[in-house]
Amino acid sequence: MQFHSSKLQQIRYQLERSQSWLQEIEVKMNAWQSPSTLPLPARQSFLFYRDYGGFTGGHLKVWDYFNHVQFSQRYSPLIYFTPQSSWDASNPWLNLERKLILSQPLEYSDIIFMEGLDWQFLDERYKNNSPIPIINLIQHVRHAYPDNPRYPFLKYKAIRICVSTEIKTYLEATDQVNGEIFVIPCGLDLNLIPQGIDWHQKEDKVLIAALKEPELGQTLKIELEKIGKNVELLTAQLPRSEYLQKLNRAKVTLFLPNQTEGEGFYLPALEGMAVGTLVICPDCLGNRSFCHSGRNCLRPEYTIKSLLKALQQALQYSQTQIGEMLTHAKQTVHEHNLLKERQAFLEILDNIHEIW
Repeated sequence: MQFHSSKLQQIRYQLERSQSWLQEIEVKMNAWQSPSTLPLPARQSFLFYRDYGGFTGGHLKVWDYFNHVQFSQRYSPLIYFTPQSSWDASNPWLNLERKLILSQPLEYSDIIFMEGLDWQFLDERYKNNSPIPIINLIQHVRHAYPDNPRYPFLKYKAIRICVSTEIKTYLEATDQVNGEIFVIPCGLDLNLIPQGIDWHQKEDKVLIAALKEPELGQTLKIELEKIGKNVELLTAQLPRSEYLQKLNRAKVTLFLPNQTEGEGFYLPALEGMAVGTLVICPDCLGNRSFCHSGRNCLRPEYTIKSLLKALQQALQYSQTQIGEMLTHAKQTVHEHNLLKERQAFLEILDNIHEIW
């Protein structure tokens, strides 16, 4: 009987603990299920500027960051467009709620976002010792060139986010930067990329994406056609969906980034990897962090001789070599998912006042 009584006491004790635990869980569940009972903090204003003259990769990346801010739930993004900005179908902000588009810049904002030449629109009182945090997205190594109009902006205090390690290295070498520098590699929104066509169903041709180097693209096309290759040359801006489909249909794509100034990241090469075209992209500084020659692409020197040699090499690859390269390319794409970019940026926002 004594043993039985002791057992009952243990069971009663366990039941009491269980009831207490269940009550605690119920309280927490009620709090989770009824968020409206708690007052939500007012969102802080987050100001963007754009002078939109037509679609570019730079505008696309600012659009991504605009959406990151919308996702934060702590800030409300607002954007001012210059009067001369274009509102054609290529403008990512075309269908945005009108209340988020400003007819004139705000007199005051909690945070300001700068990119490229946006600094020229900013009120002078924010340029030297701004009382509010300014985030400056740097998408190109040319910001570090003394003869570039963006170079003087480095002296203004800002939290700078570089889209590649190469840009950060160039900025630090100037000894002009006022404020912290972070690196967040470019992320790709895979929801906007078409499903890759199977390799055997792709067109047996070489696509040369030469929007930034049309004359060089024409020279390479002529040389390839001399040896009987089927070549399509792309030198004009296309709607993004049509451009991505051209990448998707080509077995091999040669990308020609800016040869003179280089690039900050060069997203088109990553887009090519995403749709499963075999990517050839010459060294343009900013692509070194993700274009790994012989593994996920070919990254020759930026000379006609090296480019032609890389093309011939790619066209002679076995199915096994092609399969391995495309597999590694897909891995690279997933490493540069837009969600990773968002997570890194929101972490900065969560600590922005400590950083500032």
